[in-house]
Amino acid sequence: MLKLLRLFYLGFFASLFGGNSCTAQNSSFEFWPETDIWYRLNPSWRFSAFIPITKYNESKDRDLNIYLQADYAWGKTKRFTLRRLMDDIKAQQMKGWLARGGFMEGWSLGENAGEYTEDMLFAEIHRRSPIKGGILISNRFRTDFRWVGQEPVFSYRLRYRIMIEKEYFAGRSSIIPYVNAEPYWDSRYSTINRVRLIGGATVVWGSRFAYEGNLTYQYDEHYNTENLYALNIILHIFFEAKHAK
Repeated sequence: MLKLLRLFYLGFFASLFGGNSCTAQNSSFEFWPETDIWYRLNPSWRFSAFIPITKYNESKDRDLNIYLQADYAWGKTKRFTLRRLMDDIKAQQMKGWLARGGFMEGWSLGENAGEYTEDMLFAEIHRRSPIKGGILISNRFRTDFRWVGQEPVFSYRLRYRIMIEKEYFAGRSSIIPYVNAEPYWDSRYSTINRVRLIGGATVVWGSRFAYEGNLTYQYDEHYNTENLYALNIILHIFFEAKHAK
């Protein structure tokens, strides 16, 4: 599996820096700023809000999405592991399973306000498996139930993501480089129409903030441009209940 992901990302960076004119005409380059707010109620329950803004450089459109969601973690892993992980503010024993459910609402901004609207309910199940060398492999299965457009039409997506990450500690801070790959199956086309490959890192700084940056490559044959490249910058802000420790 590690060798397969290496091949994916070699292909990604080769296409990023070695494209020809035909590829450039069928590509878009985007910037996605995002703020994620986390509130941990106890070691198992956590609530969060994601606020990404997708910017399309060619058309200069912006889409705002707001996610509200809840997580529940449980179960042990085969290897005892104390980690902050990408979205936990304190080192703790990692739980092997995590379920997440939530709601997203999105709409377009600026001159094209109202052209895009979407309501979505989603549910996820994560299996987290530490292996030798402090490496964490996470498998996630997700379903999206979507109502898109001014006259909403229902559709759904099935998504599977595999992610590999490793945390390096430096005092009270840490850095977590990661890679992941995710295909999307869409009921509108009855096929896997989208694949995303992402590589990046999260820097945990103190107990309240983390900073994340990644490069995304997306292939989608039904998107305006089939090949999408994006720089994603995320600010994570963490809170917790007094009894969460």
